Amino acid sequence: MKMWQVNRLMRQIHNVLALVVGTQILLWMVSGLYFTLYPIETVRGSHLRAPVEQVLSVPVGGWVSAGPLAEGASSVTLKPWLGSTVYVVERDTGTQMFDATTGEQLTPLDETSARAVAAANWGGQGMLTSSALVEAAPSESGRKGEAMWRIEFEGKDRATFWVTPDTGEVRAVRTGVWRLFDLMWGLHIMDWSARETIASWWMKAFAFGGLMMSLAGAWLLIRRLTMGTLLR
Repeated sequence: MKMWQVNRLMRQIHNVLALVVGTQILLWMVSGLYFTLYPIETVRGSHLRAPVEQVLSVPVGGWVSAGPLAEGASSVTLKPWLGSTVYVVERDTGTQMFDATTGEQLTPLDETSARAVAAANWGGQGMLTSSALVEAAPSESGRKGEAMWRIEFEGKDRATFWVTPDTGEVRAVRTGVWRLFDLMWGLHIMDWSARETIASWWMKAFAFGGLMMSLAGAWLLIRRLTMGTLLR
């Protein structure tokens, strides 16, 4: 193949790839720029969480043995919760939470308890405005497809708190910053639905196409500079 034919082929490869992968390369740059604008703690809403005192405290003579509660359990955890101490018992059939003083079963959480958990963990500027039990929570909750309490805060700071009905915890804090970050992440890794798979064939194909476009462009630039030198 003659040199002029190689040059024409390189121009064709460069132009075609620019049309095919150029838009995705632009999205990579735009999304990459957005990722640098906020610390990951801000994206995750960590600044909207109030520090919760983690101290185990049970009245004297109030301990309930975990023995009966632990029958058939794979895990039993003692933890502080809303000013009291509770056992979190995990079984194959699910997770339950019990008051460590009385042995009373506390889960699944009712709306009042879920709102209390969110309010205790709220560190932003705003008011709790609504709450709802979502039977099949979206992926943003951190427990896709499971029942979760969705608690909304409005005001200077706006956020959604996702509270687990079985362990009484704030599983995720979501804001507009996080949702845009999530959209940008999906565009960046080319997983537009689940936004989880970074090694998809789309990603590999467009990355390879971008590399070929760059190499073809480099070839054309070198040839142009070389020819310019020779013609002087």
